Amino acid sequence: MTRWLVAGAAIALATLPACSARQRTPAEVSGQRPPPFPLGTGDAHVEPELLGTTHVVQKGETLYRIAKTYGIDPRELMEANGISDAKTIVVGQELFVPGAARALEVGPMPPGTVASQEPDPTLLPRKAGSATLQWPIKGVLYRGFGVKQGQPHDGIDLSAPEGTVVRAAAAGEVIFTGSQKGYGTIVILRHPNSLITLYAHNSAVLVKDGDRVDAGTPIAKVGQSGRTTGPHLHFEVRENTRPRDPLPYLP
Repeated sequence: MTRWLVAGAAIALATLPACSARQRTPAEVSGQRPPPFPLGTGDAHVEPELLGTTHVVQKGETLYRIAKTYGIDPRELMEANGISDAKTIVVGQELFVPGAARALEVGPMPPGTVASQEPDPTLLPRKAGSATLQWPIKGVLYRGFGVKQGQPHDGIDLSAPEGTVVRAAAAGEVIFTGSQKGYGTIVILRHPNSLITLYAHNSAVLVKDGDRVDAGTPIAKVGQSGRTTGPHLHFEVRENTRPRDPLPYLP
């Protein structure tokens, strides 16, 4: 049974400590109590050795059909490559396909159909989450939520330079700062409506347990702590500790 390991009884909001901007390194936040719920598979957050592959656009291919061939959301492919208009891809262009193990051949378009009849990825319906969050960093989305390469992935990965400031995705309370095998140095925030956000692989923590933060408050810095192939932020959204795809909660 999952138990919340938040020490002490309820504390009046007026007595909660103010948000500290002092930078704490992974060593300073290590050795604390375990997080308030299990993370990942067992006690390790698995990072893939192969994060994706490159697809070279061929004549007649569209971004929509390329994405469907690899089994990913067209918007995820656009976000990973900084594309705002799916119609702008050209023959010979290299697209990074997050989570793909190898390049695939895109099949021919069904007879009697034309590219203009395909859905516009930016207009595809996206299930709305129960709360609105903001992006914790401006980075490249290179790995999505769900089973990737045979391993469950409970959040999304955003690549960014080491030291990039990580900001709270919504107003809430810091309920955990510490280290977890695989995840490295993490910060966990609790928000209204039983919503939880988690920020992993940090190089430094800018808040402490019990702090109350506003949306956009600096809480950590991007790093490479834990098991990772490079500097990035692993970002999770949970409802009552159950992992959810973060993208429907983000603008």
